[in-house]
Amino acid sequence: MDRVLTVKEQIEIEAPMSKVWEVLIAPKYVRQWDDLPEGFGDYYLELGRVIEWSGRSRITVVECEPNETLKLSLYAEKWELPPASYDIAYTYKLSESGAGVVLELEIGDFASLPDGEDYYNASLEFAATALEKIKNLSENRL
Repeated sequence: MDRVLTVKEQIEIEAPMSKVWEVLIAPKYVRQWDDLPEGFGDYYLELGRVIEWSGRSRITVVECEPNETLKLSLYAEKWELPPASYDIAYTYKLSESGAGVVLELEIGDFASLPDGEDYYNASLEFAATALEKIKNLSENRL
């Protein structure tokens, strides 16, 4: 039986597409809705950018279409699996809606990991919290 452990959430944001995109890629905003390693600097998330937590994990920007898609590929050293054996990513997709923007977030698939269920559950929580913070930042409510 093949199980899929992928989180899929979305939120409507009443803000211009460009503002939501800025909140997704500008470190001053990212720090407010996600972790960045100490000393990361003020590097915008762009294609090929690597965010590394030394000895723990790294995220690489593998897709970056302004105002459309941001995909961050995740690798954790403790998984003890070669990165080619899984494809775990955070994918943010933007689309226009009547009042602004729909932001979709997909995280996973954690099924290939021995403790994938734990990562899946933690990602459910992350998705809900992060989307709400991104919405508030985009709508200038923080």
